[in-house]
Amino acid sequence: MIDEKLKKQALKLSSKERAELAHMLIDSLDPEIDFDSEEAWSKELKRRIDQYEQGESSAKPWSEVKKNAQALLD
Repeated sequence: MIDEKLKKQALKLSSKERAELAHMLIDSLDPEIDFDSEEAWSKELKRRIDQYEQGESSAKPWSEVKKNAQALLD
């Protein structure tokens, strides 16, 4: 179990600091990161954001996506 004092200290961090800590902890679980795939995902995300900002694609609210996904599973 994680010490309560440690939990409270972590929750006092700014959102940016908590994100950095979370990223560091997740990375520590899998030290064999495939940097090529990380770079590829970064490029793909940038491409998708650019498409969206240029009006070449659209977005749907999470509630709609979740509802559609659930319907496929039912």
